[in-house]
Amino acid sequence: MQKRLGLIGYPLSHSHSPAIFERLLSSPDLKEIKYELFPLKSLDELPQLLKKHQDLIGFNVTIPYKNQILNRLTKLSPVATGIGAVNTVKVKRKGAIYELEGYNTDIYGFQQTLEEHRIQNKNALIFGDGGAAQAVKHALMNKNITFEIVTRNKSGLHYKDLTPETIRKYNLLINTTPVGMHPDTENVLPIPAAGITQEHTLIDLIYNPAETSFMKLGKKHGAKAINGALMLEKQAEKALEIWLND
Repeated sequence: MQKRLGLIGYPLSHSHSPAIFERLLSSPDLKEIKYELFPLKSLDELPQLLKKHQDLIGFNVTIPYKNQILNRLTKLSPVATGIGAVNTVKVKRKGAIYELEGYNTDIYGFQQTLEEHRIQNKNALIFGDGGAAQAVKHALMNKNITFEIVTRNKSGLHYKDLTPETIRKYNLLINTTPVGMHPDTENVLPIPAAGITQEHTLIDLIYNPAETSFMKLGKKHGAKAINGALMLEKQAEKALEIWLND
């Protein structure tokens, strides 16, 4: 019996998720499961999607719905509750009735990125405060890495308040915003790059393009730069585990 998985968000032209899940679902015992993109212009389209695809057993959630989807869920995992954002939803059906269980595997993906690159004893600046940033915050807290948030609104630091001296104080810079994402790859965060040094590590959660404007900025000043590809892959592995376990 065929089963279906997918990704909701808008737009989705940048997504590498289908390629990752094609590999994860390549074993013979999983050949009946397919993964596809469901670009929804509004979450109001979600009930119709679930009605149309009765074989849909789960889906990932990306920009801009990681926070917005919370009030449409039947159940939240403790981790997702603590983060306040969901990127993985499990669909449980009983006939025409369904329940939606929300999880967050981004935190696992980001923790794996920190571990693989042996990132510790750092002081971090997080750019953005959306759904992905919440997972990053929790992963950093689990690693005892201190951090500050930089946003365009009144919470935390503001971009206009950043100076090269401020940047030098934080040797781990993390972009959780979509600035620089395909197709607007030339966009760059408004930060004083003169403060970046060889002691810095820059992590961009964007994975398309593979080398973002943020990463190029870091490399230009001798810093280590990492994209979001490993995080995407690891969160996908964890999501599949959730969907396939009863």
